[in-house]
Amino acid sequence: MKKWLCVLLTLCMVLTLAACGEKTTPSGDNKGDATAENVEVELTKPITITFWHGIVQENMQKTLYEIVDTFNNGIGKEMGITVDCQAKGEMSDLENAVTAAIKAGNMPNVTMSEAASVTDWLQGGSVVDLTPYIENANHGLNLDDYYDIYIEDSSSYPVAGFYSLPLYVACEVMYYNVDFFNANGLSVPTTWTEFEETAAKIAEITGKPAGGWDEGVKCFSTLMEQKGIGYTTRDGKLLFADKLDEAVDVISWYQSMVERGIIRAPGEDFFFSGPFANQQVQMYISSGNEGEFINMKIPESAPFEWSCAPIPQFEDGTKADYAEGFLLSMLDNSGDLETRWASWIFMQYMQSYDVCQKINSGESRLPFLKSVAASKEFLDNAAPAQLAGVEQQDFAYTYPGFETDTYTASGLHDYVVIAMDNILNNDADVRTELESLIDRLK
Repeated sequence: MKKWLCVLLTLCMVLTLAACGEKTTPSGDNKGDATAENVEVELTKPITITFWHGIVQENMQKTLYEIVDTFNNGIGKEMGITVDCQAKGEMSDLENAVTAAIKAGNMPNVTMSEAASVTDWLQGGSVVDLTPYIENANHGLNLDDYYDIYIEDSSSYPVAGFYSLPLYVACEVMYYNVDFFNANGLSVPTTWTEFEETAAKIAEITGKPAGGWDEGVKCFSTLMEQKGIGYTTRDGKLLFADKLDEAVDVISWYQSMVERGIIRAPGEDFFFSGPFANQQVQMYISSGNEGEFINMKIPESAPFEWSCAPIPQFEDGTKADYAEGFLLSMLDNSGDLETRWASWIFMQYMQSYDVCQKINSGESRLPFLKSVAASKEFLDNAAPAQLAGVEQQDFAYTYPGFETDTYTASGLHDYVVIAMDNILNNDADVRTELESLIDRLK
């Protein structure tokens, strides 16, 4: 299975790198002469906005439809705007569908997205710059209420402007078995030194690895950020390539814990939520989204209490934690100002305090608005993954969407997946893997 994964990912990389050689320049049609004043237009007729999403979890999808229905029966009804909300499968299915729709000329007006896909769609001139809408005096946004990382993420594309806004966001957290920790007198680690010591104690007690990190690529990028080495710049420069010796040292340290048997990679489980729910591992690092699945997997015959904490940091390093999220983007290449304005009214609603609060009524998603994160309603009802995630949002980082002459953000991501799989599962030499990775991207 691992060999086939590497083959498929390598093939995808070859195609991605080949496509980079055919890079086009965005048309600029979606920037034009738009200003904060002239984007606001009178709607002369009823308008239906198509909104495509990639939410598949039943409870989250139910909440999303309730949010859209509230818009349609409230602001939308008053202004003559109806939102047609359409599910398009997983996020990968959605992004493929949007790409195909752009080529066919029947794209949705508003879509859920990820930064790498927005970068791809920008090349076709199909993504609308949101800057004048955000700055509109009557229907703009207060960017001061957003965490810096989400504003930076929404405005750091190859073309100047705002081409996305946050919607569903989450940070990585550390899951741990409260009952096991209490029974064995263990403290929750806050530093990597403590993590290594705790993992060694758990392995000694259970005779098994203590746990690990769900995704090797996030392990790599986070350790690079925490050590002050850096992963990439916003335009795609490989920061770790300039500090290769330091990068090799920190990844070799992490690999050594795997070799000692005190932690492991997920392997055939792919994610640790299953082994954690079955108490085969006692702590692991993953997205806060995992919190939605653990309770569903815990056997009724063997319940236990679990919780979350912020991920460990280096004592002498820079605090960093990976944040991921589903974004919102407006698509259009027709220049229909009324449809664009109607689309923005819906997007503005989706950025509201009430919507942000409702989205985070589940167990894992984090508020992108500081006012919601500080609210009594959120704090009184937040799940462990949410509380741990909120603690880390001030020093969160994301994967920017970029396209260089030889590789894309998604291409780099997939190459790191392969390298870390070889390092953690196949005991590959760290320096050799990283040098090979860098050479491939030249």
